[in-house]
Amino acid sequence: MPRLELVECSLRAGQQALLLSRLRSRHAVPVAGALDGCGFAALDVFGGSTFEASLRFLGEDPFATLRAIREAAPSSTLLASLGGQALAGHRQVSDDVVDAFIRVAADAGIDRFRIHDPLNDVRNLRRAMVAARQANRQVEAAIVYADSPRHDPDRIVALVEELVDIGADSICIHDPLGLLGVARVSDLVQRVAEASGLPLALSLSTQTGQADFAAYAAAVAGASRLDVALAPLAGGASVPSAEGVIAALRGTELDTGMNLDRVTEASSVLEHQLTAYSGIVDVPSLRLDSAALRGLLPPAAMGHALGELRDRDQLDRLDDVETEASRVRAELGHPPLVTPLIEIVATQAVYNVCDGDRYATVSQEVKDYCLGLYGSPPYQIDPEVRRLVNGREEPITCRPADLLEPSLASLRRELRREEVANPDDVLLVSYALFPGETLALHRGEVVPERLGDEGEPPPESPLDVSEATAAEALSDDLPVEAVPAEVRELTVEVDGQSYSVRVTGAGLRDSGPAPTTSPASPGAAAVREGTVLSPMQGLILKVAVKVGDKVGLGDVVAVLEAMKMQNDVTATRAGTISAVHVREGDVVGPRAPVVQVD
Repeated sequence: MPRLELVECSLRAGQQALLLSRLRSRHAVPVAGALDGCGFAALDVFGGSTFEASLRFLGEDPFATLRAIREAAPSSTLLASLGGQALAGHRQVSDDVVDAFIRVAADAGIDRFRIHDPLNDVRNLRRAMVAARQANRQVEAAIVYADSPRHDPDRIVALVEELVDIGADSICIHDPLGLLGVARVSDLVQRVAEASGLPLALSLSTQTGQADFAAYAAAVAGASRLDVALAPLAGGASVPSAEGVIAALRGTELDTGMNLDRVTEASSVLEHQLTAYSGIVDVPSLRLDSAALRGLLPPAAMGHALGELRDRDQLDRLDDVETEASRVRAELGHPPLVTPLIEIVATQAVYNVCDGDRYATVSQEVKDYCLGLYGSPPYQIDPEVRRLVNGREEPITCRPADLLEPSLASLRRELRREEVANPDDVLLVSYALFPGETLALHRGEVVPERLGDEGEPPPESPLDVSEATAAEALSDDLPVEAVPAEVRELTVEVDGQSYSVRVTGAGLRDSGPAPTTSPASPGAAAVREGTVLSPMQGLILKVAVKVGDKVGLGDVVAVLEAMKMQNDVTATRAGTISAVHVREGDVVGPRAPVVQVD
């Protein structure tokens, strides 16, 4: 029996599961250096939600971090985990963007691409797999295990055979909630290994406490590789501990042959780097959670739902939301429990529970999902739910990306309009996935979250009233002390994180008539018959109407982003828009006035 190979995942999957994807480059690179030469089959270092978090919260270019890790670990195989046609984003992108992204990642240091589709729709894997092969990189095709509505190894074997035909070099079974027990994993590994004839990797979450047993059973049954993480970022919603697996298998036929002392030294380096993150650790994800064993979405997988319940001051409804999430998931055809599908299911469950009327509020993502724009679900969507969500609109039958025109040229033009003169491919592919965050990083506008090792920022000197302002005050027969302050301190909350913002302006003097469309503010507009209200707290992405427009019942008047989901705000009656109370970019609260229809 060949030795079991280990894939080390601290720098991507481990920190994504337990550290909210917040690991800074300056802390990751020393760990990569310590891991190099330890004997791991690969280091999982790129992809998933860490890509967006790097741009949005850390103010770092994820490709620059990848290049630094490559330099620190020159002898290691570096692995990227990508979500098929969506890559490291939330939405599928055009084929030319997929090709360019894979090429840029390969040039930055990736040796092996582990590629999955959240729905296990092989059509959504093909382009990325082909692009990776064209870049002369290894292709590991991954299947997301979902125990719904029954354990179905025949279905998985059929998927594996398709992936082999496309050109996979190896297969991975990814169990994101740790649902596989000993009997099932043994049977599944034997059948997949026999059907594919390729090396088989296992990525098993320890969320339910079964992973260590399942990992051993899988290795005995013929699995070639196992995902592990250094102890400080192992366990809970992460994967098994590297040190534990190496020590447990020592002296057996599955002995990894790795030097445990070298690995524990690397673990010490990681532990030292994590001292600054005590306030960021995702505590619920550290523990075992049996909810998944009861067919429910565990709280650790329901971050968006928890945030929405907290905003609504309804955390006591969590149990109801868990139960409703399982019901929604069944109605939507039992999608696997990975991003973005967990978020889509959990968010809809919150709407159904808190609104008291199931599917009265439907996110744009659920509408798109039911139209087939994410791919084909594993099982049929409930016809009544589809009718409630999409009405008479029929779902597509083609590959979703077939509806997307090549977009690199148009993205390049957009960047030039944003005064980016000669955007390179690195900037271009990041912009394709996260345009706002990429532009903010490029312009130096991202304010990184402050860590425990960075201390408090130095106090700013008090603002002096300028001579010109004082003169203006005197000319108006006002004392200098009465001039309105030009600097305001605001606290803004984004994705559950609070930021202090200093806003500098020209004071509070009247600057002329107020515009017809004004920012949303509590109490600014009276709520009466015909007032369209925001269904939840969120960001106004688009205002689709203006004063004087005619609208019908159900017409979209605005688009609201909440919990990374887009939601149509629709007219509750037919009539004419007499007032618009919001602007694009406004943050509104639940039941805030959006427009008035008379």
